[in-house]
Amino acid sequence: MSESHDSSAPALKISAWAIRNPVPVVVLFVALVLAGMIAYTGLPVKQFPNVQFPMVSVTVTQNGAAPGEMETQVTRPVEDAMAGLSSVKNITSVVTQGVSTTNIEFELGEDLQKKTDDVRSRVDQVRANLPREIDAPTVTRVELDSQPILTYAVAAPGMSDTELSWFIDDTVARAIQSAPGVSQISRVGGVNREINVLVDPDRLAARGLTAAQVNSALASFDIDASGGRVNVGSREQTVRVLGSVQTLAALRQLTIPVGANRFVRLTDVADVGDGAGEVRGFARLDGRPVVGFQVMKTRDSSDVGVDDAVVVAIAKLEKSHPGVKFTKIFSSVDETRASFKATQHVLAEGMILAALVVLLFLRDWRATAITAAAMPVSLIPTFAVMHAFGFSLNVVTLLALTLVIGILVDDAIVEIENIEKRVASGMRPYEAAMQGADAIGLAVVATTMTIIVVFTPVSFMKGMAGQFFREFGLTVSVAVAFSLVVARLLTPLMAAYLLKPHRNPHPRKPFQGFYRNVLEWALDHRIIASVVGGLVFVSSLFLVPLLPKGFQPAGNPDYVYVNIQGPPGATAQAMEQTVQEITRLFQRQSEVTSIFAQVGSTAGGGGPGFGGGGGGSDLRDGTVTVLLDPKRKLSDEAFKARLRDDLRAIPDARVGFLDFQGGAGFQQILASDNPAALQATATELEREMRTLPQIADPRPSTPPTGPELVIRPRAEEAARLGVSVDTIAQVARVATVGDIDANVAKLNEGERRIPIRVRLPQSARADIERIRSLRVPTAGGGVTTLDSVADVQFQAGPARIDRLNRKRQLTVQAELNGVELGDASAAVAKLPIMRRLPPGVGPADTGQLEAMKELFGSFGMAIFAGVSMIFGVLVLLFRSFFKPGVILSALPLAVGGAFLGLLIFHLSLSIPSLIGFLMLLGLAAKNSILLVEYAIEREREGMPQREALLEACRERARPIVMTTVAMAAGMLPTAFALEKGAEFRQPMAVAVIGGLITSTLLSLVLVPVVYEFVDDFEQWLKPRLAKLVTPREAAPLPVPEDRL
Repeated sequence: MSESHDSSAPALKISAWAIRNPVPVVVLFVALVLAGMIAYTGLPVKQFPNVQFPMVSVTVTQNGAAPGEMETQVTRPVEDAMAGLSSVKNITSVVTQGVSTTNIEFELGEDLQKKTDDVRSRVDQVRANLPREIDAPTVTRVELDSQPILTYAVAAPGMSDTELSWFIDDTVARAIQSAPGVSQISRVGGVNREINVLVDPDRLAARGLTAAQVNSALASFDIDASGGRVNVGSREQTVRVLGSVQTLAALRQLTIPVGANRFVRLTDVADVGDGAGEVRGFARLDGRPVVGFQVMKTRDSSDVGVDDAVVVAIAKLEKSHPGVKFTKIFSSVDETRASFKATQHVLAEGMILAALVVLLFLRDWRATAITAAAMPVSLIPTFAVMHAFGFSLNVVTLLALTLVIGILVDDAIVEIENIEKRVASGMRPYEAAMQGADAIGLAVVATTMTIIVVFTPVSFMKGMAGQFFREFGLTVSVAVAFSLVVARLLTPLMAAYLLKPHRNPHPRKPFQGFYRNVLEWALDHRIIASVVGGLVFVSSLFLVPLLPKGFQPAGNPDYVYVNIQGPPGATAQAMEQTVQEITRLFQRQSEVTSIFAQVGSTAGGGGPGFGGGGGGSDLRDGTVTVLLDPKRKLSDEAFKARLRDDLRAIPDARVGFLDFQGGAGFQQILASDNPAALQATATELEREMRTLPQIADPRPSTPPTGPELVIRPRAEEAARLGVSVDTIAQVARVATVGDIDANVAKLNEGERRIPIRVRLPQSARADIERIRSLRVPTAGGGVTTLDSVADVQFQAGPARIDRLNRKRQLTVQAELNGVELGDASAAVAKLPIMRRLPPGVGPADTGQLEAMKELFGSFGMAIFAGVSMIFGVLVLLFRSFFKPGVILSALPLAVGGAFLGLLIFHLSLSIPSLIGFLMLLGLAAKNSILLVEYAIEREREGMPQREALLEACRERARPIVMTTVAMAAGMLPTAFALEKGAEFRQPMAVAVIGGLITSTLLSLVLVPVVYEFVDDFEQWLKPRLAKLVTPREAAPLPVPEDRL
């Protein structure tokens, strides 16, 4: 029996209208394509979508302050003030020498600008309770786009380090920041120019002065102030008091009061020179000292556009400064650009393969061309909607476009196959298009709606996952919606006017006979067939424990990160030796092209790429970025495995690899109010983690203690001499590191003000006896020595303090040893120490582990919502609560093939594979709809149930197989990950292809079996519950033509 019915009359006559009115349809699609092409050129190309982190950061600095002191006097008061804000999710703090950074994470959905203002207000309120010596606290919003995307090294043989550093801070910064899309640049390495006033302790003592008094005297001269105004002659003139020093010679000749009518020149007590500030960090490129800079972009700008603009700006700088050479060290844009180009290739290859599949089945180049046209015509207008929504071409939207390439042709295949079948039977193309397109209209609408409703919930997931995948869900939904419009309007129109009449009755093929025999056997043995289907599903669930579970595929980047932790109290010289040893190790590897190291508080902070931070302000922390040859044969994981033991053997430092984002592959966080119990637990956890094969090189993120020089005032002696604790602290601070930046005097050089730093020479600062004999002013105008009013001694104190929700936090981190994050987390959770944590010590989930758990939970809810929405749509379309259950029965049949595909390709359950499972829900439902919709219509026309099912399977098997093969063919390039950067998308394609194969093969047999069960049950139940069910298989509700 041929498919001559009209399932949509008079409901879905939109195709017939399009055939009769070709001009407006053609104009519509020409306009859509043009709009999409124009929008495509304006879409920014970025690494990530615009995601707003609900986090605000408070940074407080106090030069020279120990971490323990910073925690007590700064961090805790700030945390206590922030805890009172509403909608606070987490408060985390990192305290290092002289720096306290507190991050306040809010619940999603809050107005971040308002929360930033609230945080700033709380900081202002607590400011009076913080030490007077701190620099002004800074409050900033944490942005994903604040990470550097470019790192350059600058060489200038004719400049000193000080001159080159200023050249970058001034000339380069102004040139680069004027480029479109650049938000700021930050220097890496180099030094800051300072005027060094190195006071001699003996000369100070001889004249009865202290270093603090010299510093105060210089600051008192550093004043430019208003003196009012005067009328001189006939003109009014302002009065300015200029006290600041403008030359080094004038500074040397400044006189300092010693007492009543006694003065000394600055040069009498100090050596004054133009130099550089204390070096608290450095950068090295292939072992050579370098000064570089990193480039950050604005939130909405294109990574590629910024890269191109920076290249132009640097070319101009090199032209105007011939003696300066710029070298690009690192660029995350290269990876973004490669991913973008790879997606373009995958889309083109997928379209070609899908078209070849259609040609293989239809054997008609005209029908193939019509079907193939649906892909670009559906895809290109999607760019216009993306542009209107403010989307970009990023890892998420490119993933969406890769996913839909096979789907876009599905609706067109179903339409053209139905039309071509009529043409082959002798019908004129015009008539065949008029009848065939609208006859299958309901099935096409239903199948497309299932895809849309599956992905719509993804756009509204909660948490960071929802923000990250909002663009993904909407991009897929829009593209699929356009494919429906193309299938209902353009495909029938082109078929009516472009197909040629021909007779080709499609003789019965051996496969069709075999399929019918299998189907009839299954229908005759429904219980056995159902049991087989159930066993297949249950068996597939046993594959889940065998699959690794991770957050996202690591890929195979052309770089690796190495973390350096020097011993507590490590000096710059010691860290330099460690960096050189690491550099020599990597230079011996043939896969390495360049090595870039950052240690301590380089001016830029942050790392050479996303997450590749070079440590904070602690001189003992560093990061090495090792660039690898793109043509190497060894993967980055194999490269790490080969060198892991060599790095571990480097003396006087903890050296280990970081993951591709610049963080530890695995982190177990513990938090407690009891520092001693916390430290003991972390030590035991590190010991037990060393027994696990899933991880390598476990180590604490921070050392337990570091050396400190502690000054304890003796209250009785200090009070007798009138010496306050503040005076003692001021004397010690000025003598060792100099006064805080806000208080130091400045040398005025026009547009530039150079700090004047007063302190002891290095030789005196390194002598404990010199420290003990520091001169301290007394209340009576005299001086005494430091050791006469205080005890000066060495002791151990925390080198770094991490805090979580106002508790101490310790992290034990490790590298993943060829496993995914979820597997390592499960193994650590089973360790004895984790099962019997001491009272008051608890684990905390943050970072990638927290994100992975949140993601899996969000996708679980999205899958549930998608299935529910599919059911709802089908109930509305078929006006039955029973038949949609038949369609949903095909969904479990897809998971076995997906799990098996991931297992064969050694891929993990991660973000892309979860997306593939979502897609399988819609695709499995699509195939079932084609069968069920046809059988319902045949039964409605009076055909017996069994005959209707056999007819549906005979007529709809070919379009189902065609769409399945076309979809699989379109995703083959992605599944084999032939392009650079395709590793992220590979699990999705493998899951979809594997699930499609099993779903199609099983649903063609088992869906008819389930249909008979459900239909029989419905017929039995109807007389008993007549008021609660719909009339027997009524036709779908008519849709007025004017609404189409």
